[in-house]
This record gives sequence, structure tokens and C-alpha cells, in this order.
Amino acid sequence: MEHQEYKELLAISALDALDGTDALHLEAHLKTCVECRGEIVELREAAGLLAHGAPMQAPSDDLRGRILSAARAEGRARPGEEWSNVTRISRPRKSGFGTQFARIAAVVLFVAITVVLISMLLVAQREITSLIAAVEAQKIELNREREARLQDQKALALLMSRDARTIQLAGTQTAQNARAMFVFDQKSGRAVLMTDGLPMTSTDKAYEVWFIPKGRSPMPGKVFTVDASGHAMITDQMPSEAMNGAVIAITVEPKSGSAAPTGAIYLASPAS
Repeated sequence: MEHQEYKELLAISALDALDGTDALHLEAHLKTCVECRGEIVELREAAGLLAHGAPMQAPSDDLRGRILSAARAEGRARPGEEWSNVTRISRPRKSGFGTQFARIAAVVLFVAITVVLISMLLVAQREITSLIAAVEAQKIELNREREARLQDQKALALLMSRDARTIQLAGTQTAQNARAMFVFDQKSGRAVLMTDGLPMTSTDKAYEVWFIPKGRSPMPGKVFTVDASGHAMITDQMPSEAMNGAVIAITVEPKSGSAAPTGAIYLASPAS
């Protein structure tokens, strides 16, 4: 049996309408086919939803009355017969070929409609999942844009501050075309770094800012990456120990940052 034939039997099996040799063949196929196992789980879940989707209907007053009348008539004993609480079951009449054909046709129609409804439900579920993923992606992008605008506002406010001080960073032999400007508020230590011309790092590396006060060990600052033009703009907090005469340097470090410089220096401010 071809794989497509097995897939056509899945919907019938989900409705518990598959028996005989086809059921045995499908059961054996499901043991080896991950795709069909996953699809029949979805079909059975959808069939369960359809089964519980129809509302319960109470019989009309007319139908209820006819049922009760028939039950009372059946309960009365016929003349010459003793009453018995055993209900006689009449022998069913043999149905003709036309009646059986009509029943088979009704079952086939029901299965076809059910398969269509299940397929529509599965498509709708996939579309809803895709829409949810798209909305989440848009939220992430909006948050990034909002954060970028906030950084721009902070940088602009710092650049316009009367207490701002600017330090120029020049490229070393490792990155001769690189340059940067470091601006910080001499009262609060709020700072912004703007770079240009830095080469892009590998995916497991990033740049790290270092504050090096006179006679002291380097103090780590922000870790950042640059775009294709070597541009980056980040905000940082300058340590109070580095406010007067510290050298500012930028090295390449592991992406998570380092406690002490380990890579080559790409940018540095003049020593005072």
C-alpha cells in the first residue's frame, strides 16, 4: 500500500470507522511512520472537538407525547394473553439492496464532510499559530525600536548638557581606521560612546569598554557590537574613580564580556 493511501485512511480511523484488513495495515504503518502518527493525533483531537460541538436538543412536546403513548399501548396486555414485563422484540425485516446502498452512501458522505471540516480546522489552527508568531515578532521589533529611540534621547540630552566632557578615542595598529567619541557628565557619570570604523566581530566575540584610572586595574564597562559600517552608540555609567584622567580603551572579548582585558586594544584615549 502506498504512503498516500495510508494518509487517506487516517481520517476514517480517527472516526473509529475503519476495520478489517485496512485497520491492521494502518496500525502496522503507524508504528514506523512519524508523520502519520502526528497527523492522526491532530485528526482525533479535531474529531473530538466536532463531537462536542453540537448542542444537546430536547424532543418536542409532540414527539414526547407520541413516544409515551406508544409505550403505554405496548404495556397493555392483549386479549387472551397474560401481561408480562418482558418486551417483545420483533424480528428485523431484511433490508433491500437500495436501503443498504443508501446507508453506505450516507456514511461515505458523513466521512467526507467530516474530513473537510477537520482539514479546515487544522488549517485554521496553523494560521492562528502563524498570526500569533507574527504578532510576537512585531512586539519584539517595536520594543527594540523603542529602546533605540530612548538611547538616542539620552545621548542627545547628554551631548547638550553643560557639564558634558568629550574624550576622543583613536584607532590602534589593530584598527587604524577606527575612531570614537566618549562623552560623559562630570557630575553624574552618565556617558555615551559613539564609534565608527570598527571591524565586525565574529559571532562569539564582542567589544568591551574599559576604564583605566592611574595606578589602578582596568574597570569593565559595557559590552557591545557594531554594524557593517563599524558604527555603534551605547550608553554607559562611568565609575567615579575614572572621572579624572582615566584612559578609556576598547578591546575584543568573549561575547559575554570579561572581568579583565584579554584581547587586543582597538581604540584608546590619550594618556593624560
